[in-house]
Amino acid sequence: MMFMVVLENNSSPVVKERVDAAIRTLGNYSNRLVGTNVWMLESKDRGARALRDHLKQFIDAEKGDRLFVARFSRNWAGTNLGQGFPEWMTRREFGDFPNG
Repeated sequence: MMFMVVLENNSSPVVKERVDAAIRTLGNYSNRLVGTNVWMLESKDRGARALRDHLKQFIDAEKGDRLFVARFSRNWAGTNLGQGFPEWMTRREFGDFPNG
């Protein structure tokens, strides 16, 4: 399944480094939106809640850091994201979304 992870880092630059390092251990990922705190992450065994629960240990909520994790469908569009990104996204597993 594919997820989008968004970090609003209000405390320290170290937080982004810690979250980035943690995401690297979780599965295939991309952070093509350089300069932002957005990652695309493929996870075969964790849902959004489990990913959030794992990643929140790396942020400082008391200083205003915020974390958002959402499941992503195959229905996406982008432009100017660099050579290879569309192919990378095409090779990812998005899983099935039940009806209703």
